[in-house]
Amino acid sequence: MSEGGDGAGLARGGGRRWKRHAFGPAWGRRLPVALLLLSLGIAGLGAVDAYRSQHSHAATTASLLRDYGGFAAFTYQQRSGQLLAEALDRRLRIARSNQMFLLGLATEQCLLLVLGEPATEPQCRCAPSIAGDYAFFARVGQDAASARWAGRAPKPAAAASIVAAVQRHARSSYGRGWPHAIADLGAKDGGLVAYTLVQMPVVDTSVTARRDSLIYGFEVDPKLLAGLFARALGDEVLLPPSLTRDRPNGEVISVEVVGPKGDVLFDSDPEAKLAFSSETAQGEMFGGGTIRASILPSVADDLIIGGLPRERTPLLVLVFAVAGALAVLAILQLRREDRLALLRQDFVASVSHELRTPLAQVRLFTETLRLGRTRTEQQREWALENIDRETHRLSNLVDKILHFSRSGHGAHGMRREPGDLADTVREAMSSFERLIPPGKASLESLLPSRLPAELHADSIRQVVLNLLDNAIRYGPRGQVVRVRGERSSSSVRISVDDEGPGVARADRERIFEPFLRGEQTIGSVVVGSGIGLAVVREIVAAHGGEAWVEDAPSGGARFVVELPALHTARAEDLDGRVAGIRSASGVA
Repeated sequence: MSEGGDGAGLARGGGRRWKRHAFGPAWGRRLPVALLLLSLGIAGLGAVDAYRSQHSHAATTASLLRDYGGFAAFTYQQRSGQLLAEALDRRLRIARSNQMFLLGLATEQCLLLVLGEPATEPQCRCAPSIAGDYAFFARVGQDAASARWAGRAPKPAAAASIVAAVQRHARSSYGRGWPHAIADLGAKDGGLVAYTLVQMPVVDTSVTARRDSLIYGFEVDPKLLAGLFARALGDEVLLPPSLTRDRPNGEVISVEVVGPKGDVLFDSDPEAKLAFSSETAQGEMFGGGTIRASILPSVADDLIIGGLPRERTPLLVLVFAVAGALAVLAILQLRREDRLALLRQDFVASVSHELRTPLAQVRLFTETLRLGRTRTEQQREWALENIDRETHRLSNLVDKILHFSRSGHGAHGMRREPGDLADTVREAMSSFERLIPPGKASLESLLPSRLPAELHADSIRQVVLNLLDNAIRYGPRGQVVRVRGERSSSSVRISVDDEGPGVARADRERIFEPFLRGEQTIGSVVVGSGIGLAVVREIVAAHGGEAWVEDAPSGGARFVVELPALHTARAEDLDGRVAGIRSASGVA
């Protein structure tokens, strides 16, 4: 047994037509799908275009902010370079102008002037001091050991390394016309050293070479240097006031000064994320390196008309995903509707066939009787029995369709009353026996005397007729269909066993759906309306019960219907009334 009801149109080609025409053979069924796919494509193009527009806007905004940062970096580089030049000139001017020789000063005195505040120099009003702990004097072409030191001189090994590094820098990097320079010696050699080259006095007509030049230099204090860079940031406005709205530089931009070896010399806002940074090179005279300036994100909105573009990619992805999901749901709904349309067509064809066969039989035997072709009373009775059987079959089919048409409306307005399920089943079996063709099958009742339950008798009778019809239709010729009944404290149960092919486990739920049948019977010649088992489950559910299928001991299928049992007191009352009726009618 494997039919959803008593036969399904899918077995007669409906399923094959569905596979062959995914959206139906007519263009009218494919047009909505094409329009949905087109709308989804348009939505996708719109999302892509919106993403590109957003990306272009963001790129333009970032470029503009980087331009602002580049302008600020250039302005800052000019101002910091000016202050740095003043700071170096303040210390190295007297050595560079050879005044120590004109004044007859000794080397140590000159170094003290380089390291300390020159006595002849008026108080500077511009750059702060950046001098560290020591100053030194050396010749470019002589051994570093001959260097002179003032202040807190480093240890001999470090001192020799510092002088050698400055000598190398003077020979390779010191530019013509430079008044001074800064050499980045790195952490190993001592950091930054500022120095100037002084030509030795001319004592004859020959010109001294650079290797004979004198080096006067001093250590650059990193903290004092950072203070100079901080002063450069606070001194002058780096961006036009129309953009900054008279806000200080520190509230608008972040500046970072990086040495040539990547070490950070100054950072105005270490916590700031430099999203729109620009760079400009620091002069080689000041040791090289890079100045980075960035517009702070907190004020970037104020510098851009309309503000920074918001990130809309997640929203665009979400909108497109929702549009895609809706399109998929719409396509699935169209597929379902198309499938239901095919099932309805097969249902109409199946019902038409079901109606045509008994109607043809009734018409044939009626015509036989009307024309007087029955010669004996026995033949006349035989014709009338056939007419009666086919009429009952028509009536059963109509009742089945009516029950199905009312499905999905709860209990269909049925009024349940206390009754005997066993008597109702026996009546249905007696009525159905007249519909079984001779030799097709026989019925065997294994019902107890009483099965009290609250039921709607006509609906339960229809359930039994559908189960019996399903068993006869799919079982072999000559089989015995057994109807059993059981009673427990909470439920009553009836089962119908056949000797057919059975139902595969994978199909035991789907066969109760309208118009569907199991895989084991697809391709068979058995036809039916396809709604029998769907009507069974609907009626049983309306009674608060359950219906299912399992394997029968005989190898076929066993369809089981379980209903709630009557309360004990009501069941005993029903048993008493039934016994009284039987006693009055003389039935044992």
